[in-house]
Amino acid sequence: MAAEIDSKRKLIFSILSFLNDEMSSTELDSDSKESLEVACQCLENVYSVSSTNPEDRRHLFTPASLPSILQAHLEQSQKPVSPEDKEAAERLKNEGNNLMKEECYSDAIEKYTSALDLDPRNAVYYSNRAAAHSKMGNHELAIEDCHLALNIDPKYSKVMGRMGLAYTEMKEYDRAIESYTRALEFEPNNESYQNNLRVAQDLAAKASAAPPPPSGPTLGGVDLAGLMGGAGGGMGGLSSVLNNPDFMNMATKLMQNPQVMNAFSSAMQQNGSSQEASVPPGGEPPNMNAFLQMGQRLAEQIEREDPEQVARLREQFGGMRQNNNNPDSSGSGGGGSGSQ
Repeated sequence: MAAEIDSKRKLIFSILSFLNDEMSSTELDSDSKESLEVACQCLENVYSVSSTNPEDRRHLFTPASLPSILQAHLEQSQKPVSPEDKEAAERLKNEGNNLMKEECYSDAIEKYTSALDLDPRNAVYYSNRAAAHSKMGNHELAIEDCHLALNIDPKYSKVMGRMGLAYTEMKEYDRAIESYTRALEFEPNNESYQNNLRVAQDLAAKASAAPPPPSGPTLGGVDLAGLMGGAGGGMGGLSSVLNNPDFMNMATKLMQNPQVMNAFSSAMQQNGSSQEASVPPGGEPPNMNAFLQMGQRLAEQIEREDPEQVARLREQFGGMRQNNNNPDSSGSGGGGSGSQ
């Protein structure tokens, strides 16, 4: 990890050196140079690297300039690969594939990387390394390798499918949909892409329709403040809670637990003493806020003691919120019960 950080700082130092050289160029106008200066300041602040710092120059300076490094890389990648190197690269790829079967993903990545050192224009090696990165949860690196593979072979549908999987795992569903759609352009009958596209579309629809996460305390995933304020309006939400047999059964069991009640009593006393000092003259202490904070603490104990009952409650109250969020089927508001 230390070597990786040092390598990254060397790269930033090289970029800063290049930008400073550009600012000395006579080909740029003053506005462009000012923009480059701002870019340098941003990089220095983010990465704590300075091209003028003697300590950084001593540890991060590289004799080759950034343009020359890039040019050397381009020449290397475009250089014809010898038959011997191709054979060795293919052997490394096969070793990487075997390691994937053994779920040794980190070792597989090393094999694919070594294969790319020998044959950097082989899209399959990038695709396989992307698969290994995805298995390790490194979805951003997987997407980066997918792009590199597509730069070599723009019609590589398997890579587009892998990119869709990575975007789905990152919850970037629109990009996942785009990736699967592109893959289906080249393999329209591929059932895997069709199914994954539908999954991504469903997840995108659910994400756009989902209510915002609760900002206050929760009980098994249920918004306590929302329930107290009334999931059905006013104190109706509290009434629904108190009339729920699962909730009352759980509360009864909780009240019979001396460890829980001692913790509850102690915490309420702490809340009361801390709020007394902050009550304005003639004002009322924020007891509801204290209650909600206690609810959050009790929720953790409840979930530990009876997770199945909490799951049922979450489902019930989730359905209650969903029903109250449904639009009226009639064109006018108010009125009686039921659909119009």
